[in-house]
Amino acid sequence: MDFQQSRTYTNLQNAFDEEAISGTKFSIYAQQARQEGFIQIGNIFDIATHHEREHAVVFLRLLNNYQLPDTLTNLIEASTSEENEGSVLYRQYAEVAREEGFNNIAALFDGIANIEMNMEVTFRYFASLIERDQVFCKPEETLWICTNCGNIMGGLCAPEICPICGYPQGYYQVYSPNS
Repeated sequence: MDFQQSRTYTNLQNAFDEEAISGTKFSIYAQQARQEGFIQIGNIFDIATHHEREHAVVFLRLLNNYQLPDTLTNLIEASTSEENEGSVLYRQYAEVAREEGFNNIAALFDGIANIEMNMEVTFRYFASLIERDQVFCKPEETLWICTNCGNIMGGLCAPEICPICGYPQGYYQVYSPNS
């Protein structure tokens, strides 16, 4: 039997979705508990959020032949998903809300659709940087900032190791005065 055509595969997909949804919901619950002054309860929800996310990871690995997709694959999948949400799904939801007279909700769907489209562009941009091997090196001199300690350095490539805090290159990003 083809695994991807099995009910077990469908159940793994459903389990992944449930864990992902629960993790997000619990994160929101943690924030609400803290806003109401229940710090310990917020922390309990944080623990549950972590557990749900880890369960989702287990199911995602099983769905992907015991491994997680690489970052480039994730960026491409995420950009496709955000594009669908921004240009199709939430636009349809907005239209239904307008038809039913919920103009304020339609405006929210349209606004969130725009945000989704912006995320799609961002994901595609970073996917293109990975494809061109330009995440940590650029064809021209660039200012780089360590997101851990704030060290700013110039060069074609971000430093392999931050000379100030010792964090690896992955903590560097292109410097922008607004970030």
